[in-house]
Amino acid sequence: MREQIKKALISIDLENLNVEESKKSRESKHKKFFIKTINTLISIQERTDKVFTQYGLNLIMYEDLYFTIIEDLVYEHYGDKVAEVIFWYVNGVQAKDNEDSFIEDEKTKKRYKVKTPTQVYNVCKKLKIFNKS
Repeated sequence: MREQIKKALISIDLENLNVEESKKSRESKHKKFFIKTINTLISIQERTDKVFTQYGLNLIMYEDLYFTIIEDLVYEHYGDKVAEVIFWYVNGVQAKDNEDSFIEDEKTKKRYKVKTPTQVYNVCKKLKIFNKS
């Protein structure tokens, strides 16, 4: 069976083949990348804080240029509004586990409660503030 599939694939005219990724697959990858990005930024922030509190080493001056590059890339990839939400969440919200945090729709003034990166993603998607790509 495997050989038959292999032969069938080899015989396909690849020049005239057009493969498209489904919208659902693209959205799933986008969501996973967004959540991974937030979780990685949080891990970096926590590691920096841990090194400072446990060893008294302030790495902010050393890390500053790296964070500038990361910040620029996040702004470029997601756009201003989503980037602002990401950095607001990473630098403040996740540190305040016991407090409720909200993203407010600028147009309707409706507030959406967020506690997790997944909730941040879902609210940004609902508010349609992601860059069109």
